[in-house]
Parts: sequence; C-alpha cells; structure tokens
Amino acid sequence: MSWLSRHAASIEALAAMATAALALAALIGIKIQLDEADRLQRQQSAREAFRAHLALAATLPEFAAPADECALLHSNRGGAYAAFVDHLLYSAEQMLSVSEGWETSFLALFEPHRTYLCSEDAQGGETEETAALMARFRASACAEVPACH
Repeated sequence: MSWLSRHAASIEALAAMATAALALAALIGIKIQLDEADRLQRQQSAREAFRAHLALAATLPEFAAPADECALLHSNRGGAYAAFVDHLLYSAEQMLSVSEGWETSFLALFEPHRTYLCSEDAQGGETEETAALMARFRASACAEVPACH
C-alpha cells in the first residue's frame, strides 16, 4: 500500500489525463456523428426533391416535354410551367450539392425547356454547382434558341 500512497499524485494525474483524452475523443466522435447525420439528411432531402420532380413530370407530361414552350409560357398555365422548370432547377441544385455525376442527367432534363431556360426570366442557380451547370447549358444550348414573342 505504500507504493500507492507514494504514487497517488502521479496516478491521479494519469487518470485525469485519461479522462480528458476520453472526453476529447467523445467530442470528436459526436462531431463526426453529427456531420454524418447532416450529410445523410441532405442526401435524403435531395432524393426526395428529385423524386417529387419525377412525380410531377409523370403527372404533367405536357410540362415535362412541351410541344410548344412559347405557347405554353404565354398561356394561362405559363406560371405553372415556369414553376415546374424552377422545381427541376431546385432538384438539380439539391442533387448536385450532395452527389457527383448528375450533370449529364440534368443537362438532358433541361433540354426540353431550352426556350424558358435561355430566357431572361429563368433562374440562374443558387449554388455554385447549379450556376456552373446552367452556364454550361446556356453556352451550348442557347445560341440558336429564338425568343418567344
């Protein structure tokens, strides 16, 4: 017992350091868990936004692949069509911010909406990824698109 009494201060110091190290490890673990939960939530939200857009496209085929965008934009359903395309842009924004490899898919989905997306009324994208995608789309698709009258 004399050994314990002689080294009690050292043992207490080691125990305090071990406790501090465990507390720090726990804090780091909590941060990692919170970051992962946030990442998973953002991915789930992006998937839900994209699924919602696909459901809209299935129920509104005249918006998903319009025969005449200009006529549609100037009809009494023009606002609903613009909202449909804006929802497509929102879906792209969500997916591009959480997952790579979606650019080609969204460029293809943008194609039927060239007239609207090339107009001054269209959004440009809220995130860097979406703004860059829209810039690429407009650079390649908007040169020969006539404006609606």
